[in-house]
Amino acid sequence: MSKKYHLEIPKENISKKEINKTGFGETIPRFSYSEHGIILRTNKEQFKENEFLKKDLSVLSNFFLQLTTLDNINIKLHVPKIENLGFELVSLNYDNKSIANFKIDDEKFHEFEAKLEEYISSPENKYKTYFSAIESIRAIPNETKISKEININSEDRYDILINFFDGIKNDEINSLERLIRNEFAQHNFEYNFSNIANRIVTIKTQLNGLEISAILNEFNSIKEITLNQNYFITNSVKGESITADITFEDVLSSSAICIFDSGITNQGNIIPNYVRNRINSYLPSGSTSPQYTHGTFVASRCIYGDDIEFQITTKILKPYCYVIDVPVFGIDSSGNITGLNDFELAIAITEVVESLYNDVKVYNLSLGNPKSLEDNERSHLGKTLDFLSKEFDVLFVISSGNINSSLGDYPDNHFSNPNARIGSPAESLLGLTVGSIAKYDDNGSLTKRNLISPFSKIGPGTDGGLKPELVSHGGNLMSPYTSFHRISSCGLYHDGMSLSYDNGTSFSSPIISRYAQMLYDYYPFAKTNLVKALLIHFAERREIFENFDFDFKFTGFGEPLIQNALFANNTATYLYQGELDMENYDYVKFNIPNSFSDSNSESKLKLKITIVYNPEVNLNNDSEYSKTRLSVKLVKNTTSGLREISLSNSNIYTKQWSPILQFEKSFTRNFDAGEWEVALRLYTRSINDSNFKQDYAIIIEVIDETGKINVYDEIKNDENLNYNSYENEVININYA
Repeated sequence: MSKKYHLEIPKENISKKEINKTGFGETIPRFSYSEHGIILRTNKEQFKENEFLKKDLSVLSNFFLQLTTLDNINIKLHVPKIENLGFELVSLNYDNKSIANFKIDDEKFHEFEAKLEEYISSPENKYKTYFSAIESIRAIPNETKISKEININSEDRYDILINFFDGIKNDEINSLERLIRNEFAQHNFEYNFSNIANRIVTIKTQLNGLEISAILNEFNSIKEITLNQNYFITNSVKGESITADITFEDVLSSSAICIFDSGITNQGNIIPNYVRNRINSYLPSGSTSPQYTHGTFVASRCIYGDDIEFQITTKILKPYCYVIDVPVFGIDSSGNITGLNDFELAIAITEVVESLYNDVKVYNLSLGNPKSLEDNERSHLGKTLDFLSKEFDVLFVISSGNINSSLGDYPDNHFSNPNARIGSPAESLLGLTVGSIAKYDDNGSLTKRNLISPFSKIGPGTDGGLKPELVSHGGNLMSPYTSFHRISSCGLYHDGMSLSYDNGTSFSSPIISRYAQMLYDYYPFAKTNLVKALLIHFAERREIFENFDFDFKFTGFGEPLIQNALFANNTATYLYQGELDMENYDYVKFNIPNSFSDSNSESKLKLKITIVYNPEVNLNNDSEYSKTRLSVKLVKNTTSGLREISLSNSNIYTKQWSPILQFEKSFTRNFDAGEWEVALRLYTRSINDSNFKQDYAIIIEVIDETGKINVYDEIKNDENLNYNSYENEVININYA
């Protein structure tokens, strides 16, 4: 029986309808607008007196400052008015809604000064709608730019990252670098400079608290100073030897997954034949060689999957694809594991993705920093991954991180501890973060089959959103908190001739990387949004613990059922990839077959809808990080025509500004077969380009809950419908 592929919604099924937008713009009352203007003028002159002496403003045309409204007023509501004065919003203050940071260039600032004088002196207080919203103008306080882990009064030297605001003009970054070079040379400070696509400009250096304070006093364009984090991996346990009489099936796909890890063994023939390329230029300083153990285990699960142990017992190995080896961990002359830090790893990943993105779409990151992140805290590496995801349309599959020891009575106190929350870079908004579930249990094991692994770090994300998105098998632990190979995950040991056993989200991530690569192969037209949507849509919920209420922060959408994601069954799954503009709704039309009606008791209609999009991220504003969101309406067919219905009681996951939306809804009455619609609308913040467009992917699954109707065949066999499937478009697959 041949495989059936999901259905394509043709472009002619998409209609655009103009959005009717409402206006805004009330003036905030002031006792005297002229006196208010004089106060703002004084603020402005004080700002100029202090900030215009800073060294970077000699080479930069944009500068950064802080504006406030009255204490009881949310400044966000007045940003459009303030932007009419030439300012551009940079970031909001998470703790105080009346404060925000803005940027403005020299020319617009001169215009602002002229308008301010007109506001003060004109009889009608010209521009009062705009100026009345501003309570004060001031420099961004230095203390808000420094991580709370840094004591500026300390003489201890910190390994730090100095991050500059996104918004420095491209042609000025070289001048800024020369200025930094001279400034640091005068103080004998060593440093490294990084510029990722003229968007993420960073200095890595070591300074004490007083030196950090001095640097802040010399530069206006510094956004934040944070500690330079280090990343970690673990060693695996050697298992039984593999006999030499193993045979290999042909590798199924010509594609490759890129693995940033500790290196992949070159011994034996189980792994090396499937390593397409080894990029050894990012091995940490001081390393004598790659570490091999962890990376080999991860690579074996990318190539052979979760059942590698079973394949070994049958003596027939079934490789799916190739891998690319990028070692970023090594061992030194004493046998200690070495690793890259935040700054170095961001550079390595950026350079590799820039060179490979046309051919390689999946990048596995089974690594992390053990420190749990807090609300609205985003790492340098996490932001870099989000920028690269959007810029190059690639997918980073990231382990959620491991809880390395018991945090209290299991499971309640263990998972409620703040240290159970994800760490960097698992907070990446556009990456897929993967937690772990158990597949094996035993007497005395902490959890049961298909429940969350005891070590799997949990969400929420730092924006309160869903993390991890998915789970897969990564192992289990025995009580009180120990490993046992019979309930662990399995991979290949670094000698290339033995199995290995270990537990961790490091080993659940490669299973999802493998699934993602399959979807890119079987649906070669798919952009990353659609690949993510397929994995999420066809994930099956995994419970947390026995007798506990479900919560997304533990296991996300669940474990992907890859065969359902790859191939159609008796349900009809429609796929569409489109782009939304700022002026129009997209109405996506799809069909319900005639066997569904509210008078047919032999069927029960259910719809499941998943939408994934890749917002541009605000590298300056951690509290409003995603720049876009989508709203969704469902329009059903009835005997009296099309009618919009509420989805408020059908939400699975609909958090605003999240790049994933999902709905389920069952229908028992007041509907008809035929053409239905999903209406999508784009909302933006901190985007000034009126021509901006947002890519998205939507999956609409039509299900008969009774299981009696083959919905797919009814759609395909209806000669009046024009839905194609993709049997003839599959590439990269060896069907021999």
